[in-house]
Amino acid sequence: MKNNYKPIPFWSWNEELKEEKLVKQIDWMHDAGIGGFFMHARGGLKTEYLSEDWFKAVNACAEHASKLGMDAYAYDENGWPSGFGGGALLNDKNNLALYLTFSYGKYDENALVSYDYSGNTLISVNKGLNCLNVYLNSDSGMTDILNKDVVKKFIDYSYENYKKHDKKHNIKGFFTDEPQYASEKYPYSPKLVKCFFETYNEDILDKLGLLFIKKEGYREFRYRYWKLVNDLFVSSYGKQIYDWCDKNGYKFTGHYAEETVLWLQMGCCAGIMPLYKYMHIPGCDFLGRVIEKNGKAPRQVASVAAQYDKDQVLTEM
Repeated sequence: MKNNYKPIPFWSWNEELKEEKLVKQIDWMHDAGIGGFFMHARGGLKTEYLSEDWFKAVNACAEHASKLGMDAYAYDENGWPSGFGGGALLNDKNNLALYLTFSYGKYDENALVSYDYSGNTLISVNKGLNCLNVYLNSDSGMTDILNKDVVKKFIDYSYENYKKHDKKHNIKGFFTDEPQYASEKYPYSPKLVKCFFETYNEDILDKLGLLFIKKEGYREFRYRYWKLVNDLFVSSYGKQIYDWCDKNGYKFTGHYAEETVLWLQMGCCAGIMPLYKYMHIPGCDFLGRVIEKNGKAPRQVASVAAQYDKDQVLTEM
């Protein structure tokens, strides 16, 4: 049976890595009919992540898998969601994910922008009592994956590091896990500001408050905002990593967040299906705790796979 139709489990690496022990576990998996594995750093790991000892273990396992006709994949992160480089990228505040919050009241000089909301339209102000104040915040645990420059740093830290050590090219590909902007918040990025002006010839700050209040033009603004958020997510993260993998001979797979509920996608990626185009093996999360009547997640991934002639899909389950 081809490995396309065999289970390929997450293989949790959660202790000190010893090559002899790892190879023995691969033999057990092979004897049980397993098609391959994802080498997955997990809590309890004692071998330093992405150290020379880490890559010695990775290479030993990938080479042994190749001899047995199994597929060895790397998990692209130490934890999840993917994109923070095991914490390394979080040390630079310029890499952090940004998000918006708001309040009503008197003008606040600490706000990113303030509006008088007493009329039918929002008017930017720098004083007053009836103000909608919009604040810019950073998330210390996540990176700005709407920013292609930040994602490039993640590629360099993780993917390029694997490529450098994978001299015999025994690694089949990479699993990315639930990359997302600041979860269930209103995302913001310097790239979003630039893209909004280039696309609509408008300063996003003139209307940003329409995310939080229903005034004239709010429907059009919200559509433009979320559409650009999704476009940036797709181009900076999905397409950039897909193109890197395609160029270097690796398969890009994994899954994004909250596929099962359409409105929850707005809080993670602003739309799952456009991202599947840029995966060699599109995937979804379907853990089977609840069997849905309509099964949105598998329907979505199968639909895109059919449209773009993908020959297989993956399900984390």
